[in-house]
This record gives sequence, structure tokens and C-alpha cells, in this order.
Amino acid sequence: MKNILLQAVRFAVIAGAAASAVYLLILVDAELLFQQDTAVSVAAAVHLQPHSAVYLDRLASWQSEDRQNLLQRSVKEDPFDYDAWIRLGLLAEMQDGDNAAAETYYRKAADVNHMFLPRCTLTNFYFRRQNPGEFFHGARETLAITPYASDPIFAQMWLMSQDENTLNKAIPDRPRILLQYAWYLASNKQFESVPNAVDRLIREVGKEDPGKWGRDDLLADSLDHMLAAGYLKPALRVWSTLEGAGWLDEPVPNDRRPLTNGDFRGRFYRHGFDWMNAGNPGTRLQQHPDAPDVRISLYGDEAEKVTLLQQYVAVAPGQRYQMTWQVQGEDLLIPTGLAWHLHSVRLANGAPGPELVSGDLLSAQHGWTFVAPSKVNVFLLALEYTRPLGNIPARGAVTLKSVALSPQ
Repeated sequence: MKNILLQAVRFAVIAGAAASAVYLLILVDAELLFQQDTAVSVAAAVHLQPHSAVYLDRLASWQSEDRQNLLQRSVKEDPFDYDAWIRLGLLAEMQDGDNAAAETYYRKAADVNHMFLPRCTLTNFYFRRQNPGEFFHGARETLAITPYASDPIFAQMWLMSQDENTLNKAIPDRPRILLQYAWYLASNKQFESVPNAVDRLIREVGKEDPGKWGRDDLLADSLDHMLAAGYLKPALRVWSTLEGAGWLDEPVPNDRRPLTNGDFRGRFYRHGFDWMNAGNPGTRLQQHPDAPDVRISLYGDEAEKVTLLQQYVAVAPGQRYQMTWQVQGEDLLIPTGLAWHLHSVRLANGAPGPELVSGDLLSAQHGWTFVAPSKVNVFLLALEYTRPLGNIPARGAVTLKSVALSPQ
């Protein structure tokens, strides 16, 4: 009796091992077929492994006529197959026109997977359905986790609503998103909304390195966009926020003190209300950290007209101003071709504004008095070189010690 039992156990073990080996061979064959990734091979893999959600999902891509059934089988086998839920939603919405079923499928995908794709898909669905309540809720959740550039979501938000409170509530307190949003607003000429995004960004960033959070690129370029378009007030608000947080050293300009960094003690920010150098061929600008001045060299092969140094200034329209400067010339003949130019960025009606020009930089050191043109929003003060008629290109240098601008 004992021998019979041992023999039975032995046969059972052998039969189990054989069955396992056969099943393993089936698994291997199915996987080899699946890896070939053709309509025939994947169908054969499903025949061998009819309960594999992965195989069913892939076969649905090959068999469009049976796609919905295959995807339904896939999610039955694996309820966490969010991609299959999304594809079922797309079929229901785009093919069958069944928006209620599509919403159910999209929500199921977002329930089983909390990552970007399911949430973004659901948000896009509500955008297509023009459902602002659900859309803005989804947009905020998507922006809270997205690893990608968010301009497409911002664009949808502005198409859905232009109410600033509604838009702001949909932007999470996430520094990377706030920085992207500030840049998006400036790039799309929504300048009045930029200061709020910058305020929120700086509150969230706190004491972190401002260079990592757009001070020298995205925020700097946003400032330039605003000023070039003549939007003085939002630019001043952004500058005030940056200066108040210690991100910039130069104070906020105003009508009484329109020029910043006139003593050249601060390193140029090169954007907004600070000096910018154009970096033209044939010229060189040097700002030494141990000397409060700026040396500008002309090598004789510069263009006939170049901008050497410039700064946006906040002067009041119709106000009389006195501008003075201290400068030393080196090997330059008078007239040097160097002069200050005051460019009107924009008139109230959008037309180009007038341009004012000082006397020669070296012969007019007593100063320059001018009246700011009326109806002008923002001005660009620029030191420019224009080759005097009949002269050879200038070769030499000037060292600017200081520049001052004040109302009279």
C-alpha cells in the first residue's frame, strides 16, 4: 500500500512538472509571436494566451473592426489598464458619439492611474465639451503633476475664459508652472496678468537662487516684451516685485527718478529698466567690477549706425528733463558720431512716436534739455553711433563715468 501511494505521488509530480513545462512553452511561444508585432502574430499570441490584457490591447490596434470588443476584454482582464480605458473613451466619443460613455471611460482611466496622461485626456474631453467647471478643475489637477511644457493647457484656459480670477484659481502654486505661465502670458501679449504670476512665483520660491527661476531669462525677456509693447505699469509692478524680493538691486524708476544705475556701480541686468549693451561687431563694451564706469571701444570696422548702450526709462509725457553725463574720450575726433537718442516706444494710438537726439557726446557735456513727447507710454534711451557724413569710421574709445536724468 505504501509503495502504491509513493508511486501515485511520483506520477502526480511528474504530471505536474510536465504540465508546467507545456504551459511554459506556451508562454514562450506566445511571447515570441507577440514580439513579432504583426496582425497575424499578435492574433496567434492572443489565441495562446486569451487572458493577457497586454496582448488583447495590442491586437485591438491591429483589428479595427473588433477593437471595442478587444479593449473591453482587456479591461476585464486588467481593470488598471488605463490606456485601454482611454482608447475605449476615444471610440465612444469620436466613433459612436456617446459622450456619456466616453466620460465614464475617461474617468475610469483617471481613477486607476493618477499620472499625467489620464488626467490630461479627461481635461481635454471637458474642453471639447465646453464644460468650464470640470475643465478648470481638471486643468488645475493636470498642471499640478505635468512633467511637460504647459502652453497647450494655458491656451485652452484662455479660450475657455478670460476671467482673471477663474484663470488664477486653475494655476497651482507650483513654481515651475508659475514661471511657464508668466512666460506664456508675456509671449501672448497678456501683459496685465504677468505681475500676479510673478508675485506668486516669488512667494513660492522664497530664498532659492533666483537665477534658477527665470530672473535672467524668462522673466527678463517677459519684461522686455512688455516694455517694447509700451506696457509700462505691469513692467513697473514686475520690477518692484523682483526688487522687493532682493532679486534685483536697482530701485523702481519713477517720473522723478526715471534712470537707474546711472553711476554704473551695479552690474548690468541687461533687461528692463537697466542698461543693455547691444554687442555689435567692431565695438566692445567693458564694465569693470572695481571701477564705476563703462568703457566703449570702436575699432574702425563698426557699422555706420549702431546702438551701443540703452535703457528703458519711465519719463512723463510733456515733462521737461535735463540729462547730464560725465565722459572721457580717447583718440576720437569731434564730431564723434556718438549721441543720446530718446525713442518713443509707442503712442497711445499705436503709431510710431518721435525720436529726440542730443548733441555730440563729447562736445555737449554741459547736458541736454528736452521735453518728453506727449501721449507716449515708454521711452528707450540709447547711446548710438552714426558715422558723420564724409568721415571715416570712428576708431577710439569713450569712458562713461555717470549719466543723470531728472525733471526740471
